[in-house]
Amino acid sequence: MTSPSPIDVFDALHELLHVFRIRVRTRLESLHPELTLNEMRVLIHTGHNQDLTQKDLTERSQTDKAQMARLLASLEDRGLLGRTPSAHDKRVRCLRLTEQGKTLFGQLRDLQHEVASELLQDIPMGTQAQILDFAGLHKQKSSGAKT
Repeated sequence: MTSPSPIDVFDALHELLHVFRIRVRTRLESLHPELTLNEMRVLIHTGHNQDLTQKDLTERSQTDKAQMARLLASLEDRGLLGRTPSAHDKRVRCLRLTEQGKTLFGQLRDLQHEVASELLQDIPMGTQAQILDFAGLHKQKSSGAKT
């Protein structure tokens, strides 16, 4: 058997991520049909990164400002998201999950964990740890941090 080429490895990783997203979306639609994929992404980003701003989310998602504004307004109207003044600049409003949003975020994380565990069940824990270490090293290098 020949060794896989580096591009084969990245193609496989890309395909694995694609399968992960499809399975998460399918299960999400059955549990919360009212929640769009973009709304799920906003809730997950906000749950992981308190004090995000609308501008931060717009840049991360490469979405236009108007679309992000509508998305955030919808989540606020449903009681999943709130805005509070920044501790650093009172003109800036930071996004925060409400209690209801935190509950939903927990469900979303559990769903992602379940799907990820299924997809990675045949990959040894040592290999998974190596991938995480490798990704962390490269993330530090790309952000300019010293390793």
